Amino acid sequence: MKNHTTLRTFLRPKWLLTHLLVIFLVVLMMSLSMWQFRRLNERKTFNAHLLANTTQAITPIQNLALSLPSDLNDIQWRRVVVRGTFRPSAEVTILNRSQDGTAGVDAATPLDFTIEGKTYAVIVDRGFIPLATPVPKAPNGEVELIGRIRLSQERRIGALSDATTGVLTEAQHLDVKRLSSQTQLNAQQTVLPFYLDLLASPQITASLPAQVTSPKTDNGPHLSYAIQWILFSLCAVAAWVILVKRALRALKPASTDAA
Repeated sequence: MKNHTTLRTFLRPKWLLTHLLVIFLVVLMMSLSMWQFRRLNERKTFNAHLLANTTQAITPIQNLALSLPSDLNDIQWRRVVVRGTFRPSAEVTILNRSQDGTAGVDAATPLDFTIEGKTYAVIVDRGFIPLATPVPKAPNGEVELIGRIRLSQERRIGALSDATTGVLTEAQHLDVKRLSSQTQLNAQQTVLPFYLDLLASPQITASLPAQVTSPKTDNGPHLSYAIQWILFSLCAVAAWVILVKRALRALKPASTDAA
């Protein structure tokens, strides 16, 4: 009789909703925890790749341009040296940038150069300029610079899009493929499928544009978030256990009377 009464109590609609809610919360929070663990592993993989490529010796750009790998990610973050001439007429302003807590833009300017008599161009992110500050002009004449290879910036969910056709003078993100056609000086010129973050140049000494900041190499807060979600799920289970124990204590007198 006692077991029957207890079972019937915990199968009432109110209790069934409580059981389902706890199960839902535990599954949800454990899923979020696993997601954070995956993010942590992705971050560790990214950091290892970043460290491996940024510590390689600076190489002439022709060593990579003439033998591009099938997966461009293999050379992302590597440093190259290139000598060429900026082409300000094809410069694009990359909007909605932020650096050190300051809003601004980046100046992306093609650099024309030759390799074995063939003409090439690579888009160079010359750096960050705060809002309301005029974009400094690219230096005239031939320059030599050290740059960091970067792949196209991808549009994030909810971010603004760029027009798919026409010439862009302003863009929301630096998409090399989208900008290649307007960057190409003529049919004989090859536009490299990556861009460069400008790191240093003897011919450029001005404070602006400011060098684009390097990515952080820590593991981020993912581990602490993962542990928090586990603790939250345990709290949900503990709350359910407390509620069950209270209900069982409330049933005791009734069970005794029934006996």
